[in-house]
Amino acid sequence: MQTYDAIIIKKKVRYLDPAAICEAAHASPKWMPDTDDYLKPFPTKKEKQKARKKFHDETISNVAAYISLMMTRWEDMDVIYAPYHIQ
Repeated sequence: MQTYDAIIIKKKVRYLDPAAICEAAHASPKWMPDTDDYLKPFPTKKEKQKARKKFHDETISNVAAYISLMMTRWEDMDVIYAPYHIQ
């Protein structure tokens, strides 16, 4: 449903920010190469993996917090869309 369609049928609609919830935003820490600047301070592969997991968990928490905040803020809306996997 597009915004104009929502106006016609008199529904209150909001959209989550696709950039804030996109897969690349929350899955990219898992894809970091060992040579990434964020992982350079960690000497062993095990420490890098631990740091990568910690960063991923923090990123997932941030995305979840954003979604939770928007759902709470927009609780009076009829529809809340979460556009995902946009190419």
